[in-house]
Amino acid sequence: MDLTLLLLSIASVVTTAVTIALLVIVLRRLGRHRRELNSLRAAQQQRPEASPPGPDAPAEEGEGSDDQRLRRVAVVLNPSKFEGTDSFRRSITEVVERIEGAETVFYETTIDDPGEGQARQAVEEGADLVMAAGGDGTVRMVASVLAGTDTRMGIIPAGTGNLLARNIEIPLEDPSAAMVAALTGTDHQVDVGWLRTGTSASAARSAPKQIFLVIAGFGADAEMIGYTDPKMKKRIGWIAYIFGGIRTILGRSVDVVVQLPDESRHAHKARTVLLGNVGKLPGGFVLMPDATIDNGRLEVVVAGWRGAAGFSQVAAQVVNPKLIPKYGPKLSTMERYLTPGIHVTTTKAQPVQLDGDSDAEATHMIATVDPGVLRLRVPEGTDLSQP
Repeated sequence: MDLTLLLLSIASVVTTAVTIALLVIVLRRLGRHRRELNSLRAAQQQRPEASPPGPDAPAEEGEGSDDQRLRRVAVVLNPSKFEGTDSFRRSITEVVERIEGAETVFYETTIDDPGEGQARQAVEEGADLVMAAGGDGTVRMVASVLAGTDTRMGIIPAGTGNLLARNIEIPLEDPSAAMVAALTGTDHQVDVGWLRTGTSASAARSAPKQIFLVIAGFGADAEMIGYTDPKMKKRIGWIAYIFGGIRTILGRSVDVVVQLPDESRHAHKARTVLLGNVGKLPGGFVLMPDATIDNGRLEVVVAGWRGAAGFSQVAAQVVNPKLIPKYGPKLSTMERYLTPGIHVTTTKAQPVQLDGDSDAEATHMIATVDPGVLRLRVPEGTDLSQP
């Protein structure tokens, strides 16, 4: 490929990405008010207008039973994600009091403890519902404590990607609406993924496992996250990842070996390996159509490409998985696996990410799924069987 064609390919990719991003912003703003109205209607349907009954009043059959009534709502709050935590606390407390009549307690995260200690304290102090208020990192830390327990978890999204919130249709731009969605939603037992990494097979097997709820992986996707400017993320949100990703287009593929639970091994040339518990990306793109949060499986995508033109072929398949180039040189590969576990090995250390959080470079990734171990509050009517 000569320099002119290369530059044209890159320009085409960037122009298409920016156009799609701007269109998504417009559609998202148009839909925001509709979601807020639906959340408020749901709240009105769930609770009568009269004051909530006292503690000695008999519970009605169904949702008023002891199993369903919330008495203590904990909010694990990442203060760096909110401009005014005082106003946030007031608005969330008012929503909980009006809809549920429950006590609301806040636990702020710190640099040293980004959510695990706060979630553990909330459970020990009797929380019926623990809300993760922050980005995907806060969600991961809270989920790592609640997985395997009976305590409900909800999300108030306030990060850049808000990946899990997008996949389960939680309102993204209004904390009060997200709180309403949790209080009026339903409990669903969902899967979580666990990842161990290292620079050798033995190091990976002995490494502490880390939780992921959306997508983990290594290679170009982790490079993109590392290249993205934090200040730009605060200004324009997830669209900043597009600009960070431009630098990853021209990288070289590496030798990758995928080992499945049946001990079969599969060799690939790849720029990235993605492990998906759910498959929807920002902008509504579905990267992994078979990744659903309650099927007990990970969808694994192993993708490789040569140059900007090859990346364009991969991007086209993301938009339409059945779209395989029929004409011209085939400059990309994409293989998919649906599996409860996987061991991935590369010949050269690659950067690692879990739900958008960067991790140390590694040559080995060992991933497994824990089916149905997290009791997650999802908005009423959400269909988790569809990505």
